[in-house]
Amino acid sequence: MYELRSFSRAAKEMFLSQPSISMYISSLEEELQARLIYRSTKEFLPTKSGELFYEYAKDMLSLRDKSLISLKGLSDCASGGIGILASSVPAQYILPEILGAFHKLYPNVVFNMEQADTADVVKGISTHKSDVGFVGAKVDNHKCVYERLMSEKLILIAPCEQRFQQTGSTDIPRLLRNEYFVMRESGSGTRLEYEEFLTKIGVAPAELKISAWLSNTQSIIHAVASGLGLSFVSELAAKSYIRQKLIVSIDVGGLPERSFYIVLKKNYSATPATDAFIKFALSYCAGTRV
Repeated sequence: MYELRSFSRAAKEMFLSQPSISMYISSLEEELQARLIYRSTKEFLPTKSGELFYEYAKDMLSLRDKSLISLKGLSDCASGGIGILASSVPAQYILPEILGAFHKLYPNVVFNMEQADTADVVKGISTHKSDVGFVGAKVDNHKCVYERLMSEKLILIAPCEQRFQQTGSTDIPRLLRNEYFVMRESGSGTRLEYEEFLTKIGVAPAELKISAWLSNTQSIIHAVASGLGLSFVSELAAKSYIRQKLIVSIDVGGLPERSFYIVLKKNYSATPATDAFIKFALSYCAGTRV
């Protein structure tokens, strides 16, 4: 019910009546001596106690599942569901290949992947909204731990016009100040990385002539190809568009590589399926170029 944010949807999901769900919640609140939700006809809002209890409940269920599977001697046979939260580049360009390879080995595992910006992925993992997260930058959160998955380059892209194909790296600060720029949304890992680079080359983000704010990598690439401006994007995301000559990559000296990370809730007891998937993803990226 916490995840569905609705008594009626929870009742339908659990094949129970709405009054039964309400009665169970009331009994639980009475037992815990704490109010878990704010009741309203228009919206469902958990209290602070409700959010905390939800986190503990998810941990207990995860530990229960892991214990049952281990006791049955099925630790080496991963099955069940895995919830994934991922920022745009991992969700669109890294994870599909990994999921496909993992599925061939463990066909009984079912994935539920949602895309969000980096900040929301980390927040979601910290509150146990999903089992595992994949992000393109670290965000400070004392409830989470990170493990490096792989690295790649950010590149500066422009419309496929002759004047951009002849731009040298020494012209980059002037170019960025004079051309329009397509900006990522606040909370994006890509944006965190390129704003740090802009500061290093003496270009304040406030100096950029913003033509649009977009929250999707493919939308940004298409916008650049259509002449809306320049932007920094993942090399993984842009390479096929460059091959098709829809955009060009501008030489930018000193643009660092950026890493992608697996993010987990601290002290999280992963199920065998989730544990197997994390180990597989790390091994896959270490030995295979995604």
